[in-house]
Amino acid sequence: MECYITYSAKGFYAFNEDRKLIAKKLFNEEEILQKLIEIDNKEIPTEEKELINELSDDYDTIIIESNKRASDYNSEKVKVQNPNLAGLLVRSNYGEDLNNEIYQKFAIYKMKKAQSSEDKHLIQAINSIDEIDESISKLIERIREWYALYFPEMDLIKNNETYIKLIYENKTKEEIINAKSDAFPEDMLDIEEDIDPADLEIMNNYAKSIYELQQTRKNIINYIDKKMETIAPNLKLLVGSSLGAKLISHAGGLKRLATYPSSTVQIMGAEKALFRHLKSGDRPPKYGLIYQHPQVRGSKWWNRGKIARLLASRISLAVRKDVFTHDFNPEIFNEFLAKVEKIEKNNPFPTKTTKKRKEEKLKVKKKLKKAKKRRRK
Repeated sequence: MECYITYSAKGFYAFNEDRKLIAKKLFNEEEILQKLIEIDNKEIPTEEKELINELSDDYDTIIIESNKRASDYNSEKVKVQNPNLAGLLVRSNYGEDLNNEIYQKFAIYKMKKAQSSEDKHLIQAINSIDEIDESISKLIERIREWYALYFPEMDLIKNNETYIKLIYENKTKEEIINAKSDAFPEDMLDIEEDIDPADLEIMNNYAKSIYELQQTRKNIINYIDKKMETIAPNLKLLVGSSLGAKLISHAGGLKRLATYPSSTVQIMGAEKALFRHLKSGDRPPKYGLIYQHPQVRGSKWWNRGKIARLLASRISLAVRKDVFTHDFNPEIFNEFLAKVEKIEKNNPFPTKTTKKRKEEKLKVKKKLKKAKKRRRK
């Protein structure tokens, strides 16, 4: 004989195969919200335990609608089925429970829980880095063009961070030359001041704002590094803080990344190439974001696909350890490096198939170029 158990905002209900209510365990009104939170956290409330114990003597199989696994109940009679008969009956007969005040409070709790997740802060941080980089790039391009009107020799300073720091810390041309005299040949210098002080001040203030933005970027990078060490130490060791955070951001969260198969991890960030492959029949992408990893980017072109596949499998393993077992294992990284070395050693030269593929790619590119020229004509 079988029976079915489910729950609503009021408590737990049990039905038999004939759809008759055979037992129920209701929550105390003051404890309803706490009980719903326990269920959401995959805990077993006392009411559910009591109901299972009562039905175990009379029924061979107890089918429960639950967010937990059957093994969590420590009973051979318990099976999990979503949805089950009891759930359908309760939702059709007790639908008014879904609109009560308790569910509204529970929804607020769920929203707060989702927003307070540590990986959500990490996602915002890594996304802000991309936006800051874009802003800094445009601002530096502007300050270089503007400051050249006053001190054109400053273009000799190629490093953008040094360029901004010199302007920020030194108010005049003479101070800049004294601070970094080795960067400017004497025969090129014109120290004569021929600028309105108001113009110079506004440029210095502009440089100061860029300098502060650069410092903000450094602070966020340090924050990401510490956050990754806390929530995903295995992933951080394997791919670094920045790439690890990008993978988490692209997946929408650490737990979600842990559910992805390694084949999905391998091409994350290459969605356009994947859709192009599905649409036009081009070769599928071999890697996406993980191309930024030095072992993939720095390898020989005919080995990149193999190393990318290996890295994706190790990323999946590392993330699952971070999420489910919280076990830090540096051997994941060491094993990855050893296998990369083995791949490079066993494949010192491209095979015939890889050569053919490269030739095919060149032919396709030539055909595309010819087609474009024809269209232009």
